[in-house]
Amino acid sequence: MSKTAIFANENNESPIQTVRSTMQVSLNDDGQAIVSFATNRGKGSGAQSMNVADFRDAIECLQYYAENGIEESGAASLSPAETIRQTISVDEGEVTFRTRSGKGAKPAKLPADQFAEVIALLAGTVDAVESAATSLTGSETPDSDEEEASDEEWSDEDYSDEE
Repeated sequence: MSKTAIFANENNESPIQTVRSTMQVSLNDDGQAIVSFATNRGKGSGAQSMNVADFRDAIECLQYYAENGIEESGAASLSPAETIRQTISVDEGEVTFRTRSGKGAKPAKLPADQFAEVIALLAGTVDAVESAATSLTGSETPDSDEEEASDEEWSDEDYSDEE
């Protein structure tokens, strides 16, 4: 099967060429110097930007990994709850999180003021979801009372990004 691109906008720039053509320093609305650059173009990618005051530290961090290698994260072995713990954040009134990592994993995005309501809705579907799975597969799903820790067994540190 052969393919033909409908729009001739495929990017053939190397990451170095892209950085060179996109890197810029500007002032944000607060008068702070911001540096931004992209390493690639296209869907699913974007410019990285930060305060110039943070730039040296960020580049030194990246240099460390370039010189010493990057360990596999083991993200594929994380449970959805562990992935949520590592990815949940709130920024500018929006809560984001992912339930899986890897290629194609996109974050869920919710207005922060609707977060609790949406999660309450999801919580109300747990029994129905497990029942539907049982009817589809013919096997029992784990009993949530036996397999999962109760709310009292969890602490704030279980949900912390810090390790």
